[in-house]
Amino acid sequence: MAGNNDLSLSGLTDEQAQELHSVYMSGLWTFTIMCILAHIATWIWRPWFYFG
Repeated sequence: MAGNNDLSLSGLTDEQAQELHSVYMSGLWTFTIMCILAHIATWIWRPWFYFG
């Protein structure tokens, strides 16, 4: 590793780390939105709390 001062502890360059982070965050947002939609669909199908 001598001479590779642009690498972090993970061994990725800054550009690679930013790309990995953006892919991870887009997957996280996709998963979160899918979970929210599943909860809304379940609530419409069979509500678990009645407020009325």
